[in-house]
Amino acid sequence: MRTLLVIFFLTCGLSSLMANVIVQDGDYKFPLDDVKQLWALMDTDKLGLPDDDKAYVSTLCNDSKLPNAFQPVCSSSDALQVFNRLEKLTMKADLCEICAYAACTGC
Repeated sequence: MRTLLVIFFLTCGLSSLMANVIVQDGDYKFPLDDVKQLWALMDTDKLGLPDDDKAYVSTLCNDSKLPNAFQPVCSSSDALQVFNRLEKLTMKADLCEICAYAACTGC
């Protein structure tokens, strides 16, 4: 009986740790789920996003589907660079899932 309880609590603890993966870019930290929502937003709006950098950031930041975690980025002067770096992580998204990428912490 004790063994089952220990296994249950270990399983619960590990699953909660895996749910708290954080992606960090400089001083900014974002939950992986929010970054995935950003990626989906960038992917679905790829054709509709303007080529002009300021218009790109403005369109992205004014989208109601953008997670609130990105609001501090939207009000910063380096928003374009942060969004570009986060977009580049899409090529390494599977690495974030297993916490092998340096920008991902929380496992």
